[in-house]
Amino acid sequence: MLTTSKWAGLAATTCALAAIAAGAAMAQGQTGAQPQADLPYVEARPTDIGSCRAPTSHAGTDRVLTCTCPAAAGDPSASAAVWGTDVYTADSYICATARHAGVIGTGGGRVTLQMLPGQASYAGTSRNGVSTRSYGRYGASYRYVTTERPVAAPPAPQPAPAVMPSAPSVPVQAAAPVAGLPDVAWSAVTDLADFDLAGGSSSSRRAQDLGQCTSVPPVHRGQAGVLLTCTCPADPGEGPPIWGTRYYSGDSNVCKAALHAGAIDRSGGRVAIMTMTDQDRYEGSTHNGVTSLAYGRTNRLGAYFFVR
Repeated sequence: MLTTSKWAGLAATTCALAAIAAGAAMAQGQTGAQPQADLPYVEARPTDIGSCRAPTSHAGTDRVLTCTCPAAAGDPSASAAVWGTDVYTADSYICATARHAGVIGTGGGRVTLQMLPGQASYAGTSRNGVSTRSYGRYGASYRYVTTERPVAAPPAPQPAPAVMPSAPSVPVQAAAPVAGLPDVAWSAVTDLADFDLAGGSSSSRRAQDLGQCTSVPPVHRGQAGVLLTCTCPADPGEGPPIWGTRYYSGDSNVCKAALHAGAIDRSGGRVAIMTMTDQDRYEGSTHNGVTSLAYGRTNRLGAYFFVR
């Protein structure tokens, strides 16, 4: 990993630009911060590390940390190089990634994060005025979470049905059962974009084609019974972490979960998922060369399972 350089000649310009951005956000009455309820819930007592920095000293743990970020205008490291999207390398400066993730705005504030294992790759994106870089394999990472319990109890967990309603008009290529996994209808879908579920109207129950698979779109997280279809590239096992077995948390990478579940092989392919409400627990396991992590109850992330 490259070390961030501090260029003294650009310090004044950086601070000035940050101040302008902060002023514009205040003038519009916006901070850019997302509600804490939108973050994954973790039942833990965070360790307060004081002022935020890159959490490299906590690499190799699953600790939950909390710290405080200054306003962007007065942050000398506001333009530090950072790597990743949603899941960031452990040497990425916390306050920069927190603004990128939308956890805080330009005014700064307190953040909570959870240390994670290293990932095979990290994708760079631009969000909320912060650009992150792409990177390959790195040994430790983290994501933002909340330890505040939701005010209202989430809906009761919805068990995954044994099989989906049959759809004779849709050509389906069945996949072989996966050893050690429950007997669920894992299969490779050739065309579900226009498939109407039995008992549903074409306007309300038509499968939505997401194009390239990522995770469940935020608009559908926590909703039950939404049918989605998307396409996975070859060798999808190298991706962000996943949580669960048979059913997966809504923020789990669909292609990596599909390989874990046996819905596709390493050549990739088309998959279909059905969304569920948040579950009480997600079991970790290793199947098909992919390891999923265990997790407790999610909050407003929802879940999903693979269908025909």
